[in-house]
Amino acid sequence: MKLMISLKSLFFKFFFGVSTLLVVGNYDLVDYGLKMGQGQLKILLGSKKIEKYLNDPNYPDSLKQKILLIQEIKKFTVDELGFQPSPNYKKLYDQKGKPMMHVVTGSEKYSLTPMIWKFPVIGKVTYKGFFSEEEANEEAERIEKEGFESRIRIVNAWSTLGWFRDPIMSSMLSEEPGDIAEVIIHELSHGTIFIKNNVDLSENLANFIGDKGAHFFLKKKFGENSKEYRDYVESASDYTKFSTHFISGAKMLDSLYASDYFKKLDIPEKDKIKKERIHQIVTAIDTISFFHPEHFIHKFDNKPPNNALFIVFRQYNSMQDVFEAEFQKEGQGDLKKYVEFLIRKYNK
Repeated sequence: MKLMISLKSLFFKFFFGVSTLLVVGNYDLVDYGLKMGQGQLKILLGSKKIEKYLNDPNYPDSLKQKILLIQEIKKFTVDELGFQPSPNYKKLYDQKGKPMMHVVTGSEKYSLTPMIWKFPVIGKVTYKGFFSEEEANEEAERIEKEGFESRIRIVNAWSTLGWFRDPIMSSMLSEEPGDIAEVIIHELSHGTIFIKNNVDLSENLANFIGDKGAHFFLKKKFGENSKEYRDYVESASDYTKFSTHFISGAKMLDSLYASDYFKKLDIPEKDKIKKERIHQIVTAIDTISFFHPEHFIHKFDNKPPNNALFIVFRQYNSMQDVFEAEFQKEGQGDLKKYVEFLIRKYNK
């Protein structure tokens, strides 16, 4: 559901390729990788065992309940979904209210083609993460100077895919139970189902499993008539409508950019028509029937979407119908059976 991320491609194999980078003289990538490593190391060293918070009489009971909820979700993924047991989420990192990761995505200006960064050893990636907001802004500015479009989004949850023991990020504890379940199941699924060299497929599938798993967990723990379950169903429904709208908008833009008519226009005319078409897509959000329209109607008042944002929606949400059909056929509506099928399919 949310736009989450797996950062193995960016950080954790990097150190095995540093010597290669030095050989080829690509010091910018070395500098980038070392900064990312330092940021991750800061989180790992700054994390404290959850018992410290659970045993602290001054730590809010509401947050303690969220920590315990995460442990329940972990157990649920093993017992009910067939995930591999995970050592993650036994510690907590206090963000002190600050965002942790700024992820930069780039796109060509007149095509929904993502910008790709190439790293020796780890290969190609379609995003670049930064622990520093300033460095993320600098990267976005550099991209735009090269004639691309950029988008920066904040990410407070990611998976190191077994390279390290991922802590609970304190920002997770401010979320509703359904959103917490979705994030944890999404991230833990990366440690059980291994899809190589295909970020879009991996993240789309993790989103699908996270959403389905959250529905099943909430129904089992709180009941189908509970507030927790109803709130998540409404939230999930709203986000599905929102992302579907943007994926449809991406198809419209694809058709526009590929048309002979558009290709023959000069740059000012292309920019004008593109702006008008994106404005139409944003304006049409008002026609969607949301449970909570206040979360979406004015979302782009300050910064209209660009190609890079449409690409992000595709990367994370464009294959949900495909997975739903496969879930019904191969899993017969049983998520544990579907996970078993996915393991056979991808873990080769």
